[in-house]
Amino acid sequence: MTDSEGLPESASAAWWRLIDEAEELAEGYQERDRDVLVVHPGDVTTVNKSDHFGLNVLAPDSEYDRMRSLAERHSFDRSHVYRRVEEALCFLLCVFEGSGDDAAVLVPAYATETDLDILYPLAQEAGEMPVLVRPLEYEERVTLTVADPDLFFESEG
Repeated sequence: MTDSEGLPESASAAWWRLIDEAEELAEGYQERDRDVLVVHPGDVTTVNKSDHFGLNVLAPDSEYDRMRSLAERHSFDRSHVYRRVEEALCFLLCVFEGSGDDAAVLVPAYATETDLDILYPLAQEAGEMPVLVRPLEYEERVTLTVADPDLFFESEG
């Protein structure tokens, strides 16, 4: 994200802190000789359509090309989500690890609690939460999934 478009100005510091945390976590993966990518979103929106739903992450073209290449070579079968609520927004760091411990993709994202509430029943029904990484041209995307959708939502208990 090159500036604060899509984010309230008051949330900008929290967003940049999340990006820094993603970069630090990526360094740890690199030290373990993993092929790692941190996506630097230009925008994040939620998608609630009949044919797909989830978090829609706009990636710079060069990062999207690398994401697509990684997705073609690796099966991302493990996922983690780090969640923090600040300034009435939910900040999420979605981490996808490839089988064989050889690749990782880190996708920072954000959404309002209201947007997540709309996605909640869809994620529960599907049993997963998609994270759609796409370039500016929306027709193409790489979909990564978090097998435990509850990681995106505030615990009810």
